[in-house]
Amino acid sequence: MVKMFRRSNGKLYLEYEAYGKIVQKSTRLEDTSQNRALVKKEVIPALQGKILRGELSQEKPKTFSYYSEIYLSDKTHLKTYNRVVKHVASINAVLGDIQIDLLRKSDIKDWARDMLFTRTPKTVRNYLTSIRGVVDIAIDKEVVNHNVAYNLKLPTHQPEEVEPFSEEAVRLLFAKANKFLKLYLAIGFYTGMRTGEILGLMYSDIDFERKVIHVKRSISEGKVTTPKTKSSIRQVPILDDLLPYLTKPTNSLWIFSRQDGTRLGRFGENRYREWHKLLEECKLAYRKPYATRHTYIVTMLKNSNLSILQIAQIVGHTTTQMIIQNYGKYIKGEHLKLDRDLKLFTDKSADSTA
Repeated sequence: MVKMFRRSNGKLYLEYEAYGKIVQKSTRLEDTSQNRALVKKEVIPALQGKILRGELSQEKPKTFSYYSEIYLSDKTHLKTYNRVVKHVASINAVLGDIQIDLLRKSDIKDWARDMLFTRTPKTVRNYLTSIRGVVDIAIDKEVVNHNVAYNLKLPTHQPEEVEPFSEEAVRLLFAKANKFLKLYLAIGFYTGMRTGEILGLMYSDIDFERKVIHVKRSISEGKVTTPKTKSSIRQVPILDDLLPYLTKPTNSLWIFSRQDGTRLGRFGENRYREWHKLLEECKLAYRKPYATRHTYIVTMLKNSNLSILQIAQIVGHTTTQMIIQNYGKYIKGEHLKLDRDLKLFTDKSADSTA
C-alpha cells in the first residue's frame, strides 16, 4: 500500500514497501490540491503497478559492469558519450567483475595507482567521475548504502618521463618514415608544435615570405578547437630545413587530410599502427608522437642562442617554469662549455669598488 504525506519542507512524500523494507521518497512536488490530485491519479497507480509486478522487490547485488551499462544508457545524450564509453570500458577491465557491494576503496586506489603510471591526475579524476556514477546507480537500486569512490585521496603521481629523441634517432626516423609520418615529423621536430596544433594546420596559416606559421587552431577528439591556452595562439618561425616539406597539394586546404581533401579528426585513423611500426623498424623504444615537441625544446635549449623565455614563446608555454622543470635535466654538461677566458672581475671593476 502506498501512503502520501507532507513533510515540514512543504513537499509531498510517498511511503511504501520496496526491496524488503519501508521506503519514504519525495515526489518533489509542493503540497497543493492540484499536486495531491496528480499524485493520486498518476504517481501512486504507477508505483503500485511496479510493486505488483515485483519490480521493487529485493534486488541482489550484481557486478560493477552490470551497473556500468545502466550508467552508460543514461549518458547517450552527452557530446562526450564516446569518451565516457572508453573510460568505462577501461575501468571494467579492472573492476568490472567485482560485485558492487564488495567494491572497496582499496580496490579503487589500486586501480588509480596503476593508472597514474600512464595517465595524469586530471585524467584519473575524470575516470573517477564515471566510477562514482556507476556506484550511484547501485545506490539508487538500494543494493549499497554509500559511494566508496567519494573522498578518495589519489596515490602519489608517478609522472611519465619525457624522452626526447637523439639526433641520430631523428635522422633514422626521417630515413624510414612514410609520406604522412615524414611530414608530421618534419613539422614536429622543426617547430615544437603540439600534435593537435599540427593536425589543425591549414596552408593559409603559412607565411612563406616571412617564414612564419600562424598557430590558430587545434584538433582534439575529432573537433576543431582553439589552441590549449591563450599563449598557444602564436607565431612559430619556419626553419629552412622545414621548407621543402611544406609543398602545397591541389586538393585540400588542410596540410593533413584524407584522400577526399577533408581534414583528419585525430592522429589515429590507423596512423598509430604506422607509428608503432616505424619505431620498431628503427629499433627505438616507444614514445608518443608528442615526443617530437620534447625533442625540439631540448635541441633548442642545447643548440640555439635563444633564451628560455624565447623558446617558451615559440612552443606556447605561458611561463619558462615548465621548460626548466621538464627539460632542464636533459641539458647535462652544458655548464662546462663556459668560455674559460670569461673575465668576471676586471681591473676596472676592482678599482671602482676599492
